[in-house]
Amino acid sequence: MSFGVLGPLEVRRPGGAEVRVGAGKPAALLSALLVHANAWVSVDQLITMLWQEQDVPPSAERNLKTYVWRLRRDLPPPAVGARIESAAGAYRIRVEPGELDLDLARLALDAAERAVRAGDTAAAAERLTGALRLWRGRPYGGIEHDWAVPAVAAAGQLHARVRGRLADVYAAAGRHDEAVVLARTLAEEDPLREDAWARLVLALHHGGRRAEALDVFARARAVLRAELGVEPGTALASAHRTVLLGGPPSDADIAQIQDLLVGAVRAVQTAVRLADRIGVTMPETPALALRGVPA
Repeated sequence: MSFGVLGPLEVRRPGGAEVRVGAGKPAALLSALLVHANAWVSVDQLITMLWQEQDVPPSAERNLKTYVWRLRRDLPPPAVGARIESAAGAYRIRVEPGELDLDLARLALDAAERAVRAGDTAAAAERLTGALRLWRGRPYGGIEHDWAVPAVAAAGQLHARVRGRLADVYAAAGRHDEAVVLARTLAEEDPLREDAWARLVLALHHGGRRAEALDVFARARAVLRAELGVEPGTALASAHRTVLLGGPPSDADIAQIQDLLVGAVRAVQTAVRLADRIGVTMPETPALALRGVPA
């Protein structure tokens, strides 16, 4: 038995045959129970979830019992017990290990992390790409009820984590072009996430695309300053330093250094002239001279 929530709601029997649970309220009820898999959900909460932003009919509790009866009829039971259990004023759906695609994705991510720690990037990449194949669209079919928003967001965050980790694994394995594709997609999807920009900067840098990495940093910095009014944080700034220290300076780097040195020399020269005018004795210092800066 398998339940798919990483896309349109999908239920399949052990042999792969699809179980049709219908649309509307029965499907919404199954989604609501799967969001709280193996946990009790009160009748009142389920009624609120099913009739959100609607007038709750007097027959709501009776209708709910009918939907539960239909699901019990259509869903094969687990190895032991009932698929949908009832208690005083509550229901829960029993989902066994390996039956829910969301759980499989989490397990694949954990297995990939263990493979990375063991130095097996090939196994890590295989686990992560397998996890990504579980996504078939927007989680829970894009259901827009308020109660589904946190679950949809959590599944989306897991999707981003899997792709980000795969980008890291690709980079570690020298598959820089593939790492760049994933990292760029993540940065474009959420341009306020510094870790996404940092990953893209490093992927470009390690792939020998230094100038592009510097351009991406400049774009990320502009976005953060415009949208949040902040400078890049530790991760993005560290990625930028890695690029700057990892190759010959660009013309823009040299020009910036020259501008800073010119400003520093002129400030010292101004201080010396002011000291001479007011009769302050300056300590002996080495002569400062910079080509193009008048004395």
